[in-house]
Amino acid sequence: MSNSDSLHERGSALENQFFAELDAKLLEELKSRQDQENAVSEFARITGIKDTKILEAVHKLGVTPQAFSALRVFPLVAVAWGDGVLEEAERSTINTLAAAHFDLKGPAGKLLSNWLETKPSSEMFTSWESYAKALVTALAVHDAEELKKALVNEINAVASASGGLLGWAAVSQGESKVMKRIESALTR
Repeated sequence: MSNSDSLHERGSALENQFFAELDAKLLEELKSRQDQENAVSEFARITGIKDTKILEAVHKLGVTPQAFSALRVFPLVAVAWGDGVLEEAERSTINTLAAAHFDLKGPAGKLLSNWLETKPSSEMFTSWESYAKALVTALAVHDAEELKKALVNEINAVASASGGLLGWAAVSQGESKVMKRIESALTR
């Protein structure tokens, strides 16, 4: 074997190794992009938010779809229990809204069932507030406002579900107090 053949073989080996590493790097980038797209799709399904910019921002913060599900659904339950009684109309509204955010047959559905049967503790509410404040602070202003708007619309739907007496006092004082607390946590 001549020196030029040996040099050619070594050059080919180097080239093959270079492209193998490049291919591996490209495949890893492709997998990472696919994982992000899947996570954003899951967030879109869970949250009902269509703006992928918001969803990408939440994903980049390291928020999991499961944590975001709890962030979205807990306020619904907290408002319903705000007056100390969870009405059947509120339960129905919560289940309808929650079904838009996650599979009610999975673990999140079991957690929701527990919350609908037993009022969540004040410590749970405090934890939710802390998480919501941190998330809203980490998001861009527009994204935080969009999240707040979506949640406020949903808690209003739950609070209004029981209807009050002949349409009067549809939202109790207790529910109103909880709603203000939720809105405060979602305000930058």
